[in-house]
Amino acid sequence: MPFVRFIPLAASIAAALIALPGLPAPWAWVLLAAGITFSCVGLYDLRQPLHSVRRNYPIVGRLRWFFEEIRPGLRQYLFEDDHEETPFSRSQRSLVYARAKNEVSDRAFGTLVDVYENGYEFIAHSTRPVPVADPAGFRIKIGGAACRQPYSASIFNISAMSFGALSANAIRALNKGAKLGGFAHDTGEGSISPYHREHGGDLIWEIGSGYFGCRDEQGAFDPERFAEQAADPTPGAGHAQHAL
Repeated sequence: MPFVRFIPLAASIAAALIALPGLPAPWAWVLLAAGITFSCVGLYDLRQPLHSVRRNYPIVGRLRWFFEEIRPGLRQYLFEDDHEETPFSRSQRSLVYARAKNEVSDRAFGTLVDVYENGYEFIAHSTRPVPVADPAGFRIKIGGAACRQPYSASIFNISAMSFGALSANAIRALNKGAKLGGFAHDTGEGSISPYHREHGGDLIWEIGSGYFGCRDEQGAFDPERFAEQAADPTPGAGHAQHAL
């Protein structure tokens, strides 16, 4: 039906004609003003030579530009996922905004990302590992010229897992793996237990907000205990210990 596209213009003209007999009632003035305004817009759209959409669809054709104008806002606030959009997702932008305003920017453990989604990237153990051609390329030196105990850290290490959440045998196994692999074992919250020391794997001492292993009887930070622990290069089984 080719004439359907002219219905808004026809309705505007009809509204103006209907309002005339009702003058000077307030509703008639409102209807007349609206009818004349939209009628003029529609007639102008019919005669202008610049935009075919407005010429073929007078009045309603202008909605195209209106929706294009509000499209970014609609996507951002109503339809866009927290992890979509480039170059930065809404989740990343929210983190930057919070830190810029000195607001709390902590994030809980876990993830809202679908780790089973096609295209999700992760690192898995190889079933057929091969020797690394240049092992030195997988290590980073920590400590400059003034450092008394510089450390060559591997880029792959055992992440923090609290001893309170693992058994003694699990801690022993992880630390022995760190010793065999030549990488570091993060103690996690709870400081350094005797089981962390048995096999001599390198340790990253996690102090955390509770000053684990270096606090006084009142729970405050104890610089002397910290210095004693951090300065000892061979605690227990003779491994390097480093405080972060």
